[in-house]
Order: sequence, then C-alpha cells, then structure tokens
Amino acid sequence: MAGRRTDTRQRAQRVALRLFAEYGYEGTSLRMIAEGLNITKAALYYHYKSKEEILAAVLSDFSGAVADLIEWGEQQPSGPETQRELLRRYGELTVDGVTAAARLIQVNEPALREQPLAAEVQAQIIALFDLLAGPGVLTGADGPVAALRVKLAISALHLAGEEAESGGRDVMDAALDIACGLLDPQWAGSAP
Repeated sequence: MAGRRTDTRQRAQRVALRLFAEYGYEGTSLRMIAEGLNITKAALYYHYKSKEEILAAVLSDFSGAVADLIEWGEQQPSGPETQRELLRRYGELTVDGVTAAARLIQVNEPALREQPLAAEVQAQIIALFDLLAGPGVLTGADGPVAALRVKLAISALHLAGEEAESGGRDVMDAALDIACGLLDPQWAGSAP
C-alpha cells in the first residue's frame, strides 16, 4: 500500500507540474490535478490537502537534488572537469523532471514569492551558476558574459531534458556537448 501511495504522490507532482506549466500556478486547481490523474478530488485529498502542498513537495524534491549537486561540486577541485561533471549531473536531473520544476519557478515567479522553498531553490541555482562559472568569475569584469554562458548552458540541458523525458536520450549527449562548449569553446566536441 505504501508503494502505491508514493506512486500516486509522484504522479500527482508530475501532473501538477505539467498543469502549472500549461495554465500557471494560479490557473491550476486541485480538481484539474485530480482529473489529470483520473481520480476523484477526494482521492487526491488523501495524498495532498492542497495544491500548495503539492508545490511544496515538488520544490522540496528539486531543492534537495540541486543541494546535493552543489555539495558534490563544492567538494571537487575547481576546473573544467568538475564543471563538465556538474553539467552532466544536472543534465541527468533534467531527465528526472527537474526541467519542469525549474520552468515552474521561472514562469510563476510572482505567484511563488510567498513560497519559502522557491527562494531557497533560487539561491541554490545562483550557487550552481557560481560553481559552473568558476571562482569569482560572475563578480569579475567578464561576469555578465559568463552569467549568460551559464544560463545558456543550463537552458540547453533543460531543452534536452524535455526531449529525453519523451525517450530521446541521445539528445542529452548533444546538449551536454553544447553546454560544455558554451562554458568554454575549447570543450566543444569533447564531452564524454
């Protein structure tokens, strides 16, 4: 029974993310999520009491995954190999649904201002950007260009993650190569 409950909770999170992306957080109701799951609203109440609770679960999962990635990156020596591995690991997260959570935060920023986990996730993303750019780069003279390169690299992985969720995993290898090339043009074509 516990396995079934966990499965329904995970499915509810995925359906909610899809609906939040399509209709916005404010435009999505608990009833729409229940219908997307093909269950009654009362059955959904057994797992989640509100869409805020679903959002908190999604953000918590996303926050934990990104925090783990940052912790790993901070323990590694600074350099191209660590940056490449950070991108590869983030790419794996996008295949596991991080893309939808990241898009949710970006698109619904005004509606999520009151959600404490949203601010935590945004701080973690900034920390990840710092790790990817390299120590002190984002605050240096080349900071704006470096920040754009990191954002584009992450965007390439998000786009590939959406494709990979639909079965196109080979596109993730190409996106990783592109992301690495964005951070350092010398890497282009050399991603493992």
